[in-house]
Amino acid sequence: MIKPESIEHLKSIADVVDVIGNYIQLKKKGSNFTANCPFHSEKTPSFVVSPSKQIYHCFGCGASGDVIKFIMEYEKLSYPEAIEKLASMYNFKLDYTKNNNHINFNILEKINSFYKQNLIHNQNAYNYLKERGLHDSTIEKFGLGYAPSSKDQLDFINNINIPINEAIELGVFAKGDNGVYARLIERITFPIFSSNNKIIAYGGRTISNHPAKYINYTNTKIFNKSKTFYGLNFAREKILRKKEIIITEGYMDVIMLHQAGYSNAVATLGTALTNEHLPILRKMGVKVIVAYDGDNAGINAALKASTLLAQNNFEGGAVIFQEGKDPADMIKEGIDLEPIFQKNTPFIEFVINTTLSKYNLKNPHQKQTAFNEIKTFIFSLPSIIQEDIARYASQIMQIDFKLFRVKNKNLETTYTKRIDQAEASIIKTLYENKNYINEVAEYIPTKIFNHHSLELQAIYEENYENPALLDIVLNEEIPILDYDSLINSIRKLLIKFYRNKISQLKFSNEDFLIKSHKTKKYTQIIKKLMQGELIYESDSTL
Repeated sequence: MIKPESIEHLKSIADVVDVIGNYIQLKKKGSNFTANCPFHSEKTPSFVVSPSKQIYHCFGCGASGDVIKFIMEYEKLSYPEAIEKLASMYNFKLDYTKNNNHINFNILEKINSFYKQNLIHNQNAYNYLKERGLHDSTIEKFGLGYAPSSKDQLDFINNINIPINEAIELGVFAKGDNGVYARLIERITFPIFSSNNKIIAYGGRTISNHPAKYINYTNTKIFNKSKTFYGLNFAREKILRKKEIIITEGYMDVIMLHQAGYSNAVATLGTALTNEHLPILRKMGVKVIVAYDGDNAGINAALKASTLLAQNNFEGGAVIFQEGKDPADMIKEGIDLEPIFQKNTPFIEFVINTTLSKYNLKNPHQKQTAFNEIKTFIFSLPSIIQEDIARYASQIMQIDFKLFRVKNKNLETTYTKRIDQAEASIIKTLYENKNYINEVAEYIPTKIFNHHSLELQAIYEENYENPALLDIVLNEEIPILDYDSLINSIRKLLIKFYRNKISQLKFSNEDFLIKSHKTKKYTQIIKKLMQGELIYESDSTL
């Protein structure tokens, strides 16, 4: 964790006008600065930045906060990420609390410097990148390098005194039957960055005809490939500005797209798009375009991604590159990809058309199989659009629309999770006002929450990317409480919790005297809570 005093020191030197002025154009008005609000559409400026109070406030949508809150909201970052982003703007060195789980990111940075030096001295690797059409500035921007032999890499970390166990923990090396070896050997290296531009892993591309063309690090403490988009650190600003993200298949696609000006492109890392990627996309709130190769693997990946995105009500569509070409090849040939991206096929339409293309609809058995598959897909969509999609599918298949209207409970899926407003509002308030957490944590252990204990635990563990937590945080119907309302809500939950404890004692097999003592104690606690005192006592202290 970042030390609180380090955060306060950073906030004391950061200027809200200076920081926000890097994102939007501010105009001086009296003692304050104004602008059109970046968080909602408006013609008349209602967004005010106060240099004296070091806060911003929008009189139109109510958005307000300090410099860290602005970075969180504008760049869609978590609280720690926003602090680290702000620190990078001021070249400020943050202090972290020491613990056994501390990760030394400098190791990966030193490894990358070594890889980059090796690329300069390896003509074959450098020529490969140039032949693919990469400019030197692009190679430098993405930090590309070359991993030499395992022995050379081991010699390097030994020479600069990097502990081998830490290098193994970060995925740079692995242990096998014959000892320790480098994960990437004789490969062009692609550093994978966190949202704050810290290297968290590497991928590698062989130039020695190895059967595994690409290799990614396995998951580590700081890297999960199913939750990571390659290139997002470079693409985030353009994605948020354009309100569109392009998801491709690989490193080179992303790099060449950025070089050609499509700097809102990212890629999944050796895996298909997964449920774990969705919170990242949902948090950004942008249109999604999946752009894959036209081979069978690419089409299947696009089908799976489009199905997942359609089921979760994302706006966007799919693009399939024809003639066996990928985006990197087409850019190298000077082909303009903008018309191709603009003509993307909406996800639902793509899923239905691609699914039906697998079957001969003149064959009754295949038509039945196709119908079952399409019907399953339709019932997995949000209920409000199912009827319209069923009509579309029935026209293409030339069948009676009523066939799709047959209710099959086994096919219907409910995606609406029950939200407890009282618990959810506390969680959202703590997420948005993290300085409250230490003040109230001792009074609200997770067990007093009946519906959202896991989401509260995610808050305590600072797991701010937890999908269930984001479901609450991004739900606009859940209010953020002021401090007094937060305390009152916690008291009400505690009163309910202890009343339930008293009810449960009636059916308990405990000794009568113990039950009597607990009932009396719970009643006393309830009385104090009703009188306005915030109190929690565990059974072990009774």
